[in-house]
Amino acid sequence: MGEVRPMRTLLPLLLLSAALPLRAQQAEPRLVTLDEAYRLALARSEQLAASAEGVKQLEYAERQIRSAFRPSIHGFASETVGGGISGRTQAGVGLDYNLFSGMRDYLAARSSRLRAEAAALALSRAREALYRDTARAHISLAELKSEIRIRREQLRVAEGRLKELRSRAAIGRSRRSEVVEARARIAQDEAALQAALSDEEAAAFTFAFITGLEGDFLLPEAEASPPGPLDPYLSLALARADVAAARKELQAAETEATAGDRLIWPSLDLSADYYLKRPSPNENRDWEAALSLKIPFYTGGFAPAAAGQYRSRAEAARLALQLTERRAADEVRRAHAALSRALAVAASLDTALALALENSELQAADYKNGLVTNIDVLNAQNSVLLTALSLEQARARAAYAAAELGIAAGTEKR
Repeated sequence: MGEVRPMRTLLPLLLLSAALPLRAQQAEPRLVTLDEAYRLALARSEQLAASAEGVKQLEYAERQIRSAFRPSIHGFASETVGGGISGRTQAGVGLDYNLFSGMRDYLAARSSRLRAEAAALALSRAREALYRDTARAHISLAELKSEIRIRREQLRVAEGRLKELRSRAAIGRSRRSEVVEARARIAQDEAALQAALSDEEAAAFTFAFITGLEGDFLLPEAEASPPGPLDPYLSLALARADVAAARKELQAAETEATAGDRLIWPSLDLSADYYLKRPSPNENRDWEAALSLKIPFYTGGFAPAAAGQYRSRAEAARLALQLTERRAADEVRRAHAALSRALAVAASLDTALALALENSELQAADYKNGLVTNIDVLNAQNSVLLTALSLEQARARAAYAAAELGIAAGTEKR
């Protein structure tokens, strides 16, 4: 996003009627920037909070797996009674440790760490997605506020026009049908204003749901600068958070596939017990230790089936990465094109609005001289209104496309 500046005041429709009274200056509500709205949305997002808890769960799972690298120490005690036997009491401390398991435990820990890192990257991307939603709500509400301001100014101009027509009709210089026609246009403009107010109310509810902001406030308009060449954005997109997360998921799946191939490897375990009390005839033997070697000759088909499943998951992760990379490139291309087109449209409409304003002034002057009809003047005023609304829409599309391009390229670090 480019430099943020206050939303444009009403486009110069005031030029249509210099005789209208000036409204008193009022204190403006505070300005709410997009960055401030995003910070509020970030603090309110239950979805992001739940995702953050998911990352923590994966981190704890990795710690659980890594605990297998350390020996397990436990205490034990037993008392044997019955069958004419009594006093056979033993108690002590035992130690168990896996010396070798085909490195499957290390591979499992590495896979778990990679998945935790992938989840953290996915959380970062989710924050960017929330920024997109906030930007959409912010820009949409700003556009509707601008539309309402323009339509209200159009009504002021139309009411001024009606007042002039009534004065002219009273002295016979204008027809009563012109007055009725002007009143009909005003009714249509009022209906359009009410529709815009309804849309603004819905947009305000959406904005309040995301940010918690309610009441009256000003929204700044972000300046959208022309984008640079496409290729740098495409290169940046390949390093954005969701693409990096997909790479981590692939690495984790490949690690698990390697561990699956080692299910038929032997395992070696150490166990040792130290006795604090032991029954006869071993009461003088304080400790004992054992090495246990296990070689899986046959697992009922479990090992090859599990290995095949892990390899299939790795292939699915590879395809998911390819899709994520293609989707990232597509999003960049779409946003880049949308921004370029929106800026081109806005530039053309800016010129068109200046010409529409000039034409409206000339039509009003010609009407006073009897050179054109009232319908010509009304059509010229309506052209100013439609052009002004189209210009604001194009500027809003450009602002949102700029945000989309930043998010698509991963340059909106949130």
